[in-house]
Amino acid sequence: FLRSPLSHVSSVTITGNHFLTKQEIMKQSGIRTGMSFFGVKTIEIESNLHRLRAIKQVDLQKHFPSKLTIQIVEYPVVAYIQDEQTFIPLLANGAFLPTHPVTSMMKEMPIFEGWDQEKASFSKLTSQFVQVPVSIRNQIVAIHPNESKPEQVVLWTRRGHKVEVRIDQLAERMKLYPKFLNQSPGTVHLLDSIWFTPGN
Repeated sequence: FLRSPLSHVSSVTITGNHFLTKQEIMKQSGIRTGMSFFGVKTIEIESNLHRLRAIKQVDLQKHFPSKLTIQIVEYPVVAYIQDEQTFIPLLANGAFLPTHPVTSMMKEMPIFEGWDQEKASFSKLTSQFVQVPVSIRNQIVAIHPNESKPEQVVLWTRRGHKVEVRIDQLAERMKLYPKFLNQSPGTVHLLDSIWFTPGN
């Protein structure tokens, strides 16, 4: 039996993937149809797949004598990065997927506009942004650079507020934003001093 085709992997079923393609997952896993079923090492393959930054969880199941199923859980999208005519997903772990742009968003989400993705400040910004509580992230419409103060970021919210905050303090300072939710449209300054200016 071990030498017969019956002991070879005949099919691989992949579920749960939205951004990653089956081809990407198969290539990264190291699995090939026709390889020995008994040569498939679950821990090794799951470890290979976790190197794909979009993957949060992976579960490989072997079904004797020759079938495999791979259940993928990807990190959820928390925002999009505008890149010309496309949108690059930003995931909850801070990874963004420039190789998987979309032309339309799955649902209304915050958009990073006008950023140079190669700059270290942008990487720091996305790392901070994913730490902002979900309830507050849901209030944000757009995230822009502060052209005159590169260490700061400007956020626009659904309540018509312009929020100014330092990039390296974004996650912590945005926790204060709910205190301003009932204010009329204006500017919320979450800097060394915290104040509100009516009107934009």
